[in-house]
Amino acid sequence: MKLTTNFTLEELCVTDTGLPNMPDGAAQSKLLYLAIYILQPIRNIWGPLKITSGFRSLEVNQAKGGESTSQHLLGEAADFIPQVDVADIDEVFEWIVADSDINYGQVIRENKNGKQWIHISLPRLNGKNQMAMVYEQGAYRGIV
Repeated sequence: MKLTTNFTLEELCVTDTGLPNMPDGAAQSKLLYLAIYILQPIRNIWGPLKITSGFRSLEVNQAKGGESTSQHLLGEAADFIPQVDVADIDEVFEWIVADSDINYGQVIRENKNGKQWIHISLPRLNGKNQMAMVYEQGAYRGIV
């Protein structure tokens, strides 16, 4: 199902675990908001994004070693990599934090086991928003 010009529901539910990963109606609605208000604006500026993780069922989240409070479980978060020959991951991250008008809950530039990606989530109703962090060498560091 097409969510925006450049994103589909299937793309935001992809998993390499082989486990079922279909969101319920509430999670589908949140994925729609994520695609419209966060991912598409990034795509419009920086070009194609490879979604590496979006919605995660409980089983998929456990298989991936995700946190039990992960916004991925609710369809509220996505991990992505910008197309390498078009945009640098650090440039995209810095633009989101410093120059975009995107409202997000968290944006994290993650570097684990030699792989890098950007995690971004919908704003939280009962939590701190516009939180920007970097994760590397096993620790989170906040960006001011």
